[in-house]
Amino acid sequence: MSYKVHLLDALTPVEWSQATWKVERTTVPVDDCTEELLHPLLLEALPRDGLCVDAGCGSAKWPIHLRRVGFNVVGVDVSREACALARETDPGLGVTVGDVRRLPLRSGSVDALLSFGVVEHDERGPDEALAEARRVLRDGGLLVLSVPCDNLLRRLVTNRLMNRVTRRRRESGMRLGFVEYRFTAREVCDFVTRAGFRVEAVHPNEYRPPRTVGLWVDWQNITFDPFRKLDPATMFRLPGTWGRVASAIVQRAPWLACGEVVVFARATGARGA
Repeated sequence: MSYKVHLLDALTPVEWSQATWKVERTTVPVDDCTEELLHPLLLEALPRDGLCVDAGCGSAKWPIHLRRVGFNVVGVDVSREACALARETDPGLGVTVGDVRRLPLRSGSVDALLSFGVVEHDERGPDEALAEARRVLRDGGLLVLSVPCDNLLRRLVTNRLMNRVTRRRRESGMRLGFVEYRFTAREVCDFVTRAGFRVEAVHPNEYRPPRTVGLWVDWQNITFDPFRKLDPATMFRLPGTWGRVASAIVQRAPWLACGEVVVFARATGARGA
């Protein structure tokens, strides 16, 4: 596995994965979808006449958005609260409570499966969730997987800072637990291929400037203060000069500091039981 992130163990990895939508809580930021570099690639790749499933959809911003532009999308998430918020935003949305490792779907019944910011939160690794994705996808079905990218800037700088901060937090008596993995593009391609998929394309993903995912998240992790409340209006926005530098990096060299790596892959080989 690649780099491990550790933060307060007051939350489980799954609860940490729910942190963003819980800050927003009363609204689903559907408009954010169009601000991601992933957006045009996804619209081009998804089947218009097939069933798409967002496995681990949170408050379902992507299923809601994709339904609005003509796709047949349903959502699955482990949080009842997230599913309820999704239904309030889009009463016609099909969304149900479920574990991405045991999806309530028939084998081979899905044409495309989305997994955005999910499998990295299982400390045992992504294999179980990806095997389940392969089971429910038809042969030739599309997997779109997004996970935190262990980009070059993280490998050279940020991870070392996080190691130092993590060590000091433990020395101070702070109880820390696993939150997520960060993967290199090669690692993602390797475990996707191992799960029975053929990789078709790999892309960096970020918000369009002035927002950034990777650099903002790294800053939050390094300066983490459990008593500081996040303002949804300032999320993914670094202040002042730092924000301008981050925007320039994302625009000119997205692979250097991208928050996420996205893989488009086709289901091949044997399907799980």
